[in-house]
Amino acid sequence: MLRGLASPRRTATASLGLVLALGFTSFAAASASGATPKRVAGCATIAESSIGPAVVTLQKLVRTTADGEFGPMTKTAVAKWQKRHKIAATGVVDAATWAAMPDAIAQTACAQQVHGAGVGVTCAHLRVGSTGAAVAVLQKAVAADVDGEFGPMTETAVKAAQTKAKLTASGIVGPATWAAFALTGTPACMAAAVAPAPTPTPDKPKLTKAQREHAKAVKAISDQVSKLAAALLDKTDARADNIAARAFAFAKRQTGKPYRWGGTGPKSYDCSGLVMTSYVHAGLTLPRVAADQYGAGQPVPLDQAEQGDLLFYASDLTRPSTIYHVVIYAGVGKVLDAPYTGAFVGTRPLWTANLLPVAVRPVGQLVLPVKRGATGWTVTQLQQELNRHHNTLTVDGGYGPDTVAAVKAWKQTHGLHPTAVVGRQVWLTFG
Repeated sequence: MLRGLASPRRTATASLGLVLALGFTSFAAASASGATPKRVAGCATIAESSIGPAVVTLQKLVRTTADGEFGPMTKTAVAKWQKRHKIAATGVVDAATWAAMPDAIAQTACAQQVHGAGVGVTCAHLRVGSTGAAVAVLQKAVAADVDGEFGPMTETAVKAAQTKAKLTASGIVGPATWAAFALTGTPACMAAAVAPAPTPTPDKPKLTKAQREHAKAVKAISDQVSKLAAALLDKTDARADNIAARAFAFAKRQTGKPYRWGGTGPKSYDCSGLVMTSYVHAGLTLPRVAADQYGAGQPVPLDQAEQGDLLFYASDLTRPSTIYHVVIYAGVGKVLDAPYTGAFVGTRPLWTANLLPVAVRPVGQLVLPVKRGATGWTVTQLQQELNRHHNTLTVDGGYGPDTVAAVKAWKQTHGLHPTAVVGRQVWLTFG
């Protein structure tokens, strides 16, 4: 979940931040490798390995499962749709496919967030004479008549919007203008936002020493995350503790269910709701809010993450209190999460924008076997789990007579020798 359950307005803002982070990730990588966004006159191509709300709209058009993930089934459905409309059946949403779509669908999809390796690194450069869905998206953004044709009236509206955004009023639309309209990360402009160079002024405040130190600290953490993530991606081992594996297996079964703020299942989830409910099915009680889940396990360096561990994203890398998103590590460089409004629970490539360098292992604090007389976190978890199964124990972290009796009764019900010892075999009967 995004920053917990503080307020719908704050959550919506954080959700947008996550969407933009997802949208920018692959393009930051492209820039680092020297790739430059290609200038086009239309919407970016979308192919297999793309993900996001734009994919949902396209999937509805071609009548396949609208899960927001462009996989082999979506590719086949796109190819069939293309064949019916007498265009090359490539399975890729290319310029010809955009042109063949109904105008309303093309305009909707071209203005929605999308990311992933299957999205073309392109940005629509528009001027008088341009036509198509990207022009319609632009016209809607500048409150001009939406007809898909860039004429003098659209140019006037664009110039006014550019002036308001403190951009050069050229009437020509490129990355900086799309960024001003918050449309970066959509098929209209799949490129990192380009901000106008600041103009020095005598009264422009300089960064304070504290601000400079903070920026330096953020950069150091970002560099650390990049190195740790690279080391993690080199690993092919997706092993998991068997209790963590049970939580992950439950989360995996929720694939395709929609994101809903405040959702804890069974029909929908937000990010922390998915984590909390998945671990309940492994016999562990975790906090409800993502920022609190950060403290609910054993911290391990990011490059040592295993399947079932939790990874966190924060708006300020120096302050875990600003965590706004949590995902479950799926192994081999992938994560499982409920990402944002309009998207669905699913597995996706790990992205590193705003990622903290520490993974949290909920099962890391579980000390098994646990016996009569023990105290602490494991006993508290045991008592909470037994209470979910119709007991009324006082959750005090002390393994006393009442807890002993409840354990023995549970084991006897499940065909186990009714001793007071709880090991992994017993724990795996919980959930």
